[in-house]
Amino acid sequence: MTSLTNTEREGLVSPHSKRTGAVVEFQSVTKSYGSLCALQPTSLRIEAGEFFAIIGPSGSGKSTLLGITAGFVTPSDGSIAVDGVDVVSTAPYHRNFGMVFQNYALFPHMTVAENIGFPLRMRRRSKAEIAEKVDSVLAMVRLEGLGGRRPSELSGGQQQRVALARAAVYDPLLLLMDEPLGALDKNLREEMQEEIKNFQHALGATVIYVTHDQHEAAFMADRIAIMRNGAIEQIGSPRTLYERPETVFVASFLGEATLLPVKDVQSAADGQVTVQITDGPTVAAMSASGRGEALCIRPESVVIGEAATTLDNSFGGRIEDTVYTTGSVRYRIRLDGTGHLITARIPSHPDILLMQPGEPVKIGWSRRDTLLVEGK
Repeated sequence: MTSLTNTEREGLVSPHSKRTGAVVEFQSVTKSYGSLCALQPTSLRIEAGEFFAIIGPSGSGKSTLLGITAGFVTPSDGSIAVDGVDVVSTAPYHRNFGMVFQNYALFPHMTVAENIGFPLRMRRRSKAEIAEKVDSVLAMVRLEGLGGRRPSELSGGQQQRVALARAAVYDPLLLLMDEPLGALDKNLREEMQEEIKNFQHALGATVIYVTHDQHEAAFMADRIAIMRNGAIEQIGSPRTLYERPETVFVASFLGEATLLPVKDVQSAADGQVTVQITDGPTVAAMSASGRGEALCIRPESVVIGEAATTLDNSFGGRIEDTVYTTGSVRYRIRLDGTGHLITARIPSHPDILLMQPGEPVKIGWSRRDTLLVEGK
């Protein structure tokens, strides 16, 4: 990595360069406030054009990592390279990163066009270039004809589009998004998730997206980092994190799961294991390492009824509770002779008869859908 020259400090790329996203590399980035470690040594690489989400509970370090990337927070140690250039010592306004905040941060006294063009005016671009770029991004976010309005005359979704357009109008190396949909209602959030994803595809930009919403991250991101206690617990595609979690925390944080405590593990070939559940039955499972403290079973993997008797793991139980949600039914089933509850979720349709608490059932799931995970 190299330090920035004076010329590069005026903008990491020429104002007329066409960006297709930057490669971002974090090397042992840390942040401490006295004795409090907000971010443990963190190293990761984000590829050019990748949509990378960071999720985790409050205090996990996700906002600290984003703030360090933006330049708003000074790291205690480590480096951040953007296309091979170390930017840690570079002021935020010279990093050429776009930023989208939860509260949009639009100027109320400016029109939509003036808000979007503001970053270009600060970079002393010509009026002709500003007008051309503003028109281009207005079309990209489907706000043609609204350039003369004030932010107060727009809906929440329209204001969010203006914030996106302003962040991208100067072709930044990187787009940073901090809970950008947090202020919107559920339906509008879902609509804007699609908008942001399409917007990112059109730009070809690299995006680092912080959110507390696991479903939002899974829908939008190419890869996700799940953080806990100032460290990254696991990185992977949404599918990998959901279907192959490495720890109890990841399994429980991303989606719903039944987690059963493990008493003993007997390993076999090809990652197959036989697991003795604490105060429960023996279960056929999968594990790459042959060790772990809990079994993870996703609710959609659990089969209810006679078909369950043909699966690797088949048990009797009784319905503990039944919850109907839009499009599906969730059952909690207590295994016979144990205190363990198994969660099952099945698609709903008009002809289905809901089972009631106390009703006996047969349940089962396959070995490949039963993962042995670490307990940390």
